[in-house]
Amino acid sequence: MPLPVCIAWQGIRLQLPNEWFLNGFSGDWREGVLTISSPGKTHLDIKWVRTKGRSDLQFHLQRFLKQLERDARKRGARFTGTMEPEGEASLRFRWSGHEQAVGRIRRCPECRCITLMQLRSASRHEPLHTLAHAIFDTLIDHPDEEGWVDWSLYGLQTAVPERFRLESHTILTGQTRLSFRAGRERLIVERVARAEQLMRGWSLPDWAQVWLRWERWRGRLEPFEFEGDPALLLQGRLREGALITESLQGLFTLHLPAWRIRAVAWLCPERNALFHIVHQSSRRTHLLDEVMARTVCH
Repeated sequence: MPLPVCIAWQGIRLQLPNEWFLNGFSGDWREGVLTISSPGKTHLDIKWVRTKGRSDLQFHLQRFLKQLERDARKRGARFTGTMEPEGEASLRFRWSGHEQAVGRIRRCPECRCITLMQLRSASRHEPLHTLAHAIFDTLIDHPDEEGWVDWSLYGLQTAVPERFRLESHTILTGQTRLSFRAGRERLIVERVARAEQLMRGWSLPDWAQVWLRWERWRGRLEPFEFEGDPALLLQGRLREGALITESLQGLFTLHLPAWRIRAVAWLCPERNALFHIVHQSSRRTHLLDEVMARTVCH
């Protein structure tokens, strides 16, 4: 079964069938919930918790099923649920109430992340078991061998080093922006849709200065090509006012001020999208180039 859609959030990564989409999310790196939906009536729920202890999987699952049973009774539905072991660090489960679902709870042997996944549907004739097995087996819940974490949602697919944590995000129609922080070091990765329409009458340097707010920084612009697409690189530093603020905050946090700025923007005509990455740090580094190489534009 081909699973061409990748969704990755807070270190949780899955492959999904075509046209499935991220429907909702909450929480952070330590604990959170994802809801992924199909074009029909099938939904995938993912709950995770990262803990150093060896929590009992059966206890977690029983508590989850008890809550579902209470919800079903409130709706006047009859509830049944079963569970069975699947290897040393995994349990399969199934339940039926106002909906039906099949699921799996597992503990990662590498990072000890506990992940509960269930595929549910209101349709009694949906063949959930085969689809669930194909999706659940694609789960990745820890960084890769080089310490990078994938992020993929709403057309933006990239990766950042494990030390960064998501500080804020902007999810708007046509814009996906993720802002990360590691100490005073900051990283922004952004995708803007319908770029050719938005940039009509503007050159890429002018659009970057005004709409991407590169005018905030002092530096030089260098045009180049990225995979055959027009691109622009800025290498500079904070202006005086922002530099003073950054230096004072650095003193309070005992970190060197992040005064160096490297930013890149490139237009992908094939997807009619503009990609934008900003790295703010205290020292020279090639992180911007590494993130750019891991950002999928087409």
